[in-house]
Amino acid sequence: MPFTPLHVGPGLLIKAMLQGSFSLMIFGWSQILMDIQPLVVIISGKGVLHGFTHTFAFATIIAVIAVLTGKHL
Repeated sequence: MPFTPLHVGPGLLIKAMLQGSFSLMIFGWSQILMDIQPLVVIISGKGVLHGFTHTFAFATIIAVIAVLTGKHL
């Protein structure tokens, strides 16, 4: 489950529209990977809450990692 459940709604909507060409598992895995950095900031109290992992460039890298390491369902 992603750090915030608000990510699930858009994922379910996209899954309903794209059916077999969209994996909720990969989508959820990418959200977890993206939210590791904000979780570290919350725990440590240092840094920017939505920092480098929430940039377009790093989100693209996270997407590639999620596709390569996630389970396609």
